[in-house]
Amino acid sequence: MDEQDYLLISDDGPGFLTVEGEGEHVGKPSVFLRLFGCNLTCKGFSSPDSPHGCDSYISWSKKNKYTFDEMFAFYEQHGFIEHLRYGAILKLTGGEPMLRQTPLLNFIKKFTERYNFVPRIDFETNATITPDARWLHPKDHINGIYGATFTTSPKLISNGDPEDKTYVPEVLRWHVKYKSGFKFVINKSEDIEEIWRKYVDDKEGINIPLNRIWFMPCCGSREEHVEKAPAVAEYAKAMHVNFSPRLQLLIWNKALRV
Repeated sequence: MDEQDYLLISDDGPGFLTVEGEGEHVGKPSVFLRLFGCNLTCKGFSSPDSPHGCDSYISWSKKNKYTFDEMFAFYEQHGFIEHLRYGAILKLTGGEPMLRQTPLLNFIKKFTERYNFVPRIDFETNATITPDARWLHPKDHINGIYGATFTTSPKLISNGDPEDKTYVPEVLRWHVKYKSGFKFVINKSEDIEEIWRKYVDDKEGINIPLNRIWFMPCCGSREEHVEKAPAVAEYAKAMHVNFSPRLQLLIWNKALRV
């Protein structure tokens, strides 16, 4: 079977319907599709309530292969097509979905041919791999097709991975150019200094506009969220950026499969 004919999916399964819990689209109905595999570990994010560090650890702990026909059958059985037709976001996440761009592009092509509409697509990405231009809107790029948006979550030193893997200026500049959103997990005040030095008032010409930045608390449970969110909200107010809750923790007290 050619890689272009199937998707490698995390242990979440082919998808689930929820509301977006973080960032610019918080609260919006979303069908999550979590791809297998990531190029980072985020081991530095571990806490008593999130011992794996990465809050999406199942994206690399187990993989499942689904053909496109199996994906479509699952979506039809669970009513996802109707939700997407009414404007729910198709959230392509992981792990790192940019590792799977070739099969994803083919999947979306087959989707649009089968259902006669282009779903509203938003990627969750760590901003270390440049997206294919075909994901963009035709008005934004000569090769654009799908009008996808991008919610990036760049990783700071505190995430535990080497900086040469987490910080890729040319990819970050791409995301600024195409008006992606930038979520930053805040664990301590030093994180904000790093954000300004590397992403806002930086020497690499990234210069993220403040209205495209969201601060989020580093937490793995409802209890941790309640404890840490007030300080992060104050940081966001002081620095003229947006604050994002993590609704999946506040509503369901879970980071995954909700």
